[in-house]
Amino acid sequence: MKKIFRFIIIIALIICICPNPNYNVEAYANYKGMCVIGNNNKVLYEYNKDVQMPMASTTKIITAILTIENCDDLDKMVKVADESVGIEGTSIYLRKNEEISVRNLLYGLILASGNDAATALAYEIGGSEENFVRMMNEFVNKLGLKNTQLKNPHGLDADGHYTSAYDLAVITNYALNNDTFAEIVSTKTKVLNEGEDNVRYLRNKNKLVFSQNGCVGVKTGFTDNAGRCLVNACERDGFRVVSVVLNCGPMFEECDRLTNLAFNEYELKTFVEPYSFVGNVPVINGDKNETNVVTIKGFNEIILKSEQDLYDVQYDIVKEIEAPISKTTKLGKVKVNYKNEIIFEDDLYSTSNIENIDLKHKIDNIINNWYL
Repeated sequence: MKKIFRFIIIIALIICICPNPNYNVEAYANYKGMCVIGNNNKVLYEYNKDVQMPMASTTKIITAILTIENCDDLDKMVKVADESVGIEGTSIYLRKNEEISVRNLLYGLILASGNDAATALAYEIGGSEENFVRMMNEFVNKLGLKNTQLKNPHGLDADGHYTSAYDLAVITNYALNNDTFAEIVSTKTKVLNEGEDNVRYLRNKNKLVFSQNGCVGVKTGFTDNAGRCLVNACERDGFRVVSVVLNCGPMFEECDRLTNLAFNEYELKTFVEPYSFVGNVPVINGDKNETNVVTIKGFNEIILKSEQDLYDVQYDIVKEIEAPISKTTKLGKVKVNYKNEIIFEDDLYSTSNIENIDLKHKIDNIINNWYL
């Protein structure tokens, strides 16, 4: 009996000590700020998501997307100026007057987290670091973000240089919609070859790119003030999860845990397919007896798997319609309800142009056209 009691006590202690994979994100906070969002910026988990904090080299996400959007030719060669040489912290060791392409500077910026690459890009795109920083702040303002302010393009500690976990997640979601950005941040290794005596070997600092199923980047960061920071993105079956942890010691472990938690508990569910057939409607006095009914817009939503039964899709289609009708004729509505509240609504349309064959209608048409 004592042995059984002792065994029960040991099991109870193990359960208490070992974290549940479905842990309460606030109770298990190894971070000072955290936010996990889906494709549509829906917040899945958060902890101090709007608190302004330094973010170290995750700043370079903004530097990268701003460069890509403001450079017509990423293969343009850039001559390295004095201002970009010998920058404090991580570096790709740019040399004065060497020539390197904008594209390779972007790889050096993201994979190796080169502060010198960030500065070189700032001068190339903005003409000066000061002007580029102004562009960075304008960029985040256009996204409607309220808790981000930039003072430099690389993320070294500076008064007034901060973001929030939520802002950084939204910025990343936006940037990942750019194919060039997505390609660069997901690259595992890269050789920059600007000549026989100028070869650089880069390896992505985000370890999850090498180990996590579906990982597509994005950026690590560290300074004494910011602590360890990580923005990580993962895609599975069209469902993208962006996880941000700020000032987090076990940043890789936490982002991996949060990502898997999100995929376990949530799914991206398509409720209405765009341009899909939903039924037929009889046509009165038409040169065709019926017309197909279709959706135009689609609708998908990130939902808790445990709440699937709380959603329903309702199609309201007219019983019949009299010709003439066209492809712009509305034949009903589709609605998606969540807990009996409408979360999506759109019109349904005919797929056919159908003429009226009724004699009176034809005579009316002749009379009307006679006086045109």
